[in-house]
Amino acid sequence: MYGNKIKSLLLIFSLPFLCFTSTVHAVEWRMTLGAHDFIVEQADSHTFGAGVGFFVSHTTESSVFLSGRINTYFDIDNDELDPDHIPIWFQSDFVAEGKLADLSERVFIDWFVGLDDRRNTVSSVEKLQKLMPGVNIGWNNQAYVIGVNASVGYYFLEIDDDVPRNRGYGRGGLRNETSAASVQVYTRIDVGENADLSISAQQWHDGDDWLQNKYVMAFTYNAKRWLEGSWFEGGLLVFDIEHTEYNLDPYDNRPKDDPDYLPILPWDNDTFVRAYVDFPLNW
Repeated sequence: MYGNKIKSLLLIFSLPFLCFTSTVHAVEWRMTLGAHDFIVEQADSHTFGAGVGFFVSHTTESSVFLSGRINTYFDIDNDELDPDHIPIWFQSDFVAEGKLADLSERVFIDWFVGLDDRRNTVSSVEKLQKLMPGVNIGWNNQAYVIGVNASVGYYFLEIDDDVPRNRGYGRGGLRNETSAASVQVYTRIDVGENADLSISAQQWHDGDDWLQNKYVMAFTYNAKRWLEGSWFEGGLLVFDIEHTEYNLDPYDNRPKDDPDYLPILPWDNDTFVRAYVDFPLNW
């Protein structure tokens, strides 16, 4: 039942992008190619690999910005964390956003609806999905942008059963589905004529306790001089780090004072490091 709900949500959010194929001239298509390291520090684990992604964006006649990104990653998996892990995993996000008001030349308020999906990571995230509408209040200067996002909506995290089974947990109780609120603070700073640095911190909370924290830092360099005349012409060189912390308390079904107690996973965070080229596709 839940799977059908998510499939329906994905279909709804995908429809605008499926329509792009009939108006390709009005849409920007981009592709990413790169390498990564998926780190679980508490297990002293590094999982290297390569990834490919596609990004599509479009601004409607009513000035609503639509964008969608789908990434597929191929791990060189040494089975350090999960001996049954299939070394292919996925990450995607879809966003619709538009203007609510301009409070001044520099201060703005936007609305947005975001749908995020992450699944099958080597750190035992089977499915992580969020559907969050909200508002974004920001200050836009020529040299930097700072702001805060506030959103409420739907949060779902399912833990893969392979590692928990080895620690005495059954298949039940591996899902946490709840309503949630989220606050994100962010900034983007120009650090040169062709480069910028983005930093953000975000937390999701269900009203009783925190669910997840995420910290992201990305350095982007416009490599038009280096890539001119190549297949990657117009491309960007990007290095980013995404660190995620998970609250595993909702999944524990044993008293913590039990001498045989073990948490559902032997780690509660992961770090994803990427270096990639992001370039336009000229259809």
